[in-house]
Amino acid sequence: MNTRNPTLWMIVAGLALNGCRLGSPASPTALPSGLIEGYVVSGGPVAGASVTITGPEGPLGATRTDDSGRFALEVQSLDATLEVSASGGSYVGAGGATVTSSVLRGIFSYQNGSGVQVAVDPLTTAMVAYDGYLRGQGTDVPAAAAQARGAFVGWLGFDPTTTQPVLPADVGTAPTLGVDLRYGLVLAAFSRLARANATTTASAASVMTDDIGYDGVLNGVGANGPLRFGTLPLSTSVYRQGIAEALLQSAAAAKPVSADALPGPNAAALLAYAKTLAQSTSPVFGLAPAPTFPGSSLSLSLSPWPAWTHGSVTISGSTSDPYGLPVAVTIAIDHKPYQTLTAAPAFAFVVNTKAFADGTHVLSVSADDAAGETASYDGPLAVDNTPPLACLSVIQPTLGGVLLAGSWQDLSGVTAASADGAALSIGSSGTWQGEVPTPLPPSTAVTFVDAAGNQRDYSWALDGQSNPAPCP
Repeated sequence: MNTRNPTLWMIVAGLALNGCRLGSPASPTALPSGLIEGYVVSGGPVAGASVTITGPEGPLGATRTDDSGRFALEVQSLDATLEVSASGGSYVGAGGATVTSSVLRGIFSYQNGSGVQVAVDPLTTAMVAYDGYLRGQGTDVPAAAAQARGAFVGWLGFDPTTTQPVLPADVGTAPTLGVDLRYGLVLAAFSRLARANATTTASAASVMTDDIGYDGVLNGVGANGPLRFGTLPLSTSVYRQGIAEALLQSAAAAKPVSADALPGPNAAALLAYAKTLAQSTSPVFGLAPAPTFPGSSLSLSLSPWPAWTHGSVTISGSTSDPYGLPVAVTIAIDHKPYQTLTAAPAFAFVVNTKAFADGTHVLSVSADDAAGETASYDGPLAVDNTPPLACLSVIQPTLGGVLLAGSWQDLSGVTAASADGAALSIGSSGTWQGEVPTPLPPSTAVTFVDAAGNQRDYSWALDGQSNPAPCP
């Protein structure tokens, strides 16, 4: 005989589904409460968002975020995978503008009666979309949540559901690059990438959700075809390398005294972390091979300048940074710093050579980015600010005029000379000669120009008996 009472079992099941434990039939025991504390952040902390926590059987409670994007809610549930959603609300975007947030979600594992801290942001929202894709492919709920979590942990290096991000603006002088600061930098990088391509963090979050929810891969393909972050066509490399580069750019823009700045106490760790993000082989990127990050080192190129210079000379060029970081370029003369500026990526220095003695100097140009990449150049800068000296040794009548000849002295070398506009012949050994026609004018204008561009003009009277400019 079967002694099981079907009515009793129906009561037990009903109590369990309604958050109660079986005690005395007359006084069922409620499940203990667990405190869910969370942080909703998009392009900044989302204030005034409606937050709902949902379990397998439906909503477990609702609340709103405060001005700092925080919320707290007590729930009663059996062990389960719970979902949190935040709708509405707004955040302060770049430039102080108020931006309406998109719907953000997160999933997390809950143990009966325990407290949990959760994050709700664009990354957790994409993770929920991936979880939904896996369920649609037939994966059961616990396995889908675990697989989605593992894929995002594999990319980011931390659990985005239970790590509380520290945004760069709130860092201060924290000494180490912990997972909370890494999380904050990744979110800042995501927002920076969105802004750089003329869209908001909220819009970019929606696009990323559509992306991975369609085929389970962050590859820039959605249900209606190719996807974009504003003006930027999406691909696996944008998510990997683009966010990694934006992370370093965010760190480069940070205050030097803060722990998220480059250079700073975390510079080496930040660079290593950015490389890890860029080279991730997480399942969220499908079978796309991991790119090399960086693809090249910092490069420095210089435009040519004259072999000999005088007065002001422009030393110009450009840099190419593998991370897209600002590059500081310094010029030095004879190993003494002369000027520093930021390449964008071109640069141009104007050097006053009159501040240096005539002769050949060592010109050094060095480029440095905030991640420690360097490039340099050393070469000659030949200065000659002294015009040529010339003398006259021969005044000899010819059939058609008067032959003039003499010698010159100049550091860079005379390259051109003329007498009354007629070109003179310049000898490499410091001599010159030429013929002027007769009748001679009261004075002859003779001009010498050297390789540096210096010019000296003479006015010689050749109609007398004496040499107006004899050579020693």
